[in-house]
Amino acid sequence: MSGLGHLGAAVLFCGLPLLAAGCAGQPVQMGTFAKNLPAEQAMVLPPPAGPGIVSVIERRYDNAVDQDILLYTSALTPGQNLLKAQFFGTASPFKLSDNKLTSTPVTEAGIASEMRRALPGVRMVRSSFFVQNNYGPFGYAFGRGAGDDLCMYGWQQVRSPSGTISPLANHGSIQIRARICEADATEQKLLAFMYNYTITGAVDNGGWNPYGEPQPVSPSLGGVGSPIYPRPTSAEPIVPVLPSRTSAVYTRSRPAPVAQSRPPAAAATATIVSSAAAAPLVSVPRPVMTQTATGTSPVTAEPSVSHAPLVPSPSGPAQQTGRVSVPSPSCTNVTSRAANACR
Repeated sequence: MSGLGHLGAAVLFCGLPLLAAGCAGQPVQMGTFAKNLPAEQAMVLPPPAGPGIVSVIERRYDNAVDQDILLYTSALTPGQNLLKAQFFGTASPFKLSDNKLTSTPVTEAGIASEMRRALPGVRMVRSSFFVQNNYGPFGYAFGRGAGDDLCMYGWQQVRSPSGTISPLANHGSIQIRARICEADATEQKLLAFMYNYTITGAVDNGGWNPYGEPQPVSPSLGGVGSPIYPRPTSAEPIVPVLPSRTSAVYTRSRPAPVAQSRPPAAAATATIVSSAAAAPLVSVPRPVMTQTATGTSPVTAEPSVSHAPLVPSPSGPAQQTGRVSVPSPSCTNVTSRAANACR
C-alpha cells in the first residue's frame, strides 16, 4: 500500500504543471476597447479633395469594428467634421467578453436622432431625391450653421440584397455616416464627399460580402451593332481645348502719324495734316510743291504705294516753316503752275 501511495503522489506532482498551464489566461488586456490609430489605418478614406484626416479612434466589439475618422474643421459651427464607419461581421478579439454592437436599420426617426446629436441647434432639411454612389443608394440633408457655414449629414448602409444573404455567403454590412460643415460651401461641393469617398477596409472571412454578387457582363459587350463611345452621355472633348492667349498692347498718346513720301524728283519731306473726321483712308496721288532757286514750282509725284494712306485735310492750313505742305488737289491749278487759294 505504501508503494501505491508513493506512486499516486508522484503522478499528482507530475500533473500539477499541466493543471497550472490549463488555468493560465491570455495576456492582460486594456480596460477600454478604444484606441487611437494613425490616419493610414482608416478603413474609409475621404475624397482626394479633402477634408483631410486628423486622427482615427477605433473601437472593437465582439461582432463589429467601429471607427470615428476625425476630419479637418475650420467652420464656426460647434462640433467636429466626422466620417463614421462600422463594419459588422467580425470575430470577437476576446473569448470571454460580452460586448456586441447592435446594427440598427436606417429609419427616418433614427436618422433624425443622429442628426440632432451630430449637429445640435442646426435645422436640417432632408433631400427627397433618390441618389446613389459606387456602393449603392444613400441619403443626405443640408442645414445652415453658424455664420456662413453650410452643413451636410449623409448616411448609407452597404449590404447584400436580402434574398442572397446566408451564414456562408454575402453576410456582413457596413454603416457609413458623414458630418461635414464648411464656411461658404455649396451643396454640390459637400455632396461630392458622398460620391467620392472610398471604402478600403474588409473582414478576413470568405463569406463576408456586403456588396452582393457582381453584376453580369452586358450581353452587348463585344457584339455587333452596339457601339461604345468614351463618353456616351457628354459632348465634352476628352482633351480640353486651351483658351487662346491674349496679349496686352500698351499705347501712349502722341500726335497724328506723319507719313513720308519720297518721289524720285522730290528732295523735301511732305508734312501731312490728319483729318478730324473719321473717313475711309484712300491713297491719292497729288502734286508736290518744291522750292527752287527761281521760285515755287509744282512737281507731280508719281503714284506710289505707301504704308500709311495719305489723305490731307481739306481745311487744314499749310505750315510754311521750312517744310513744303501738300494742299488739297482741288486747291491746285496744275496748268498755271501756281497754287490758288481754296474756294
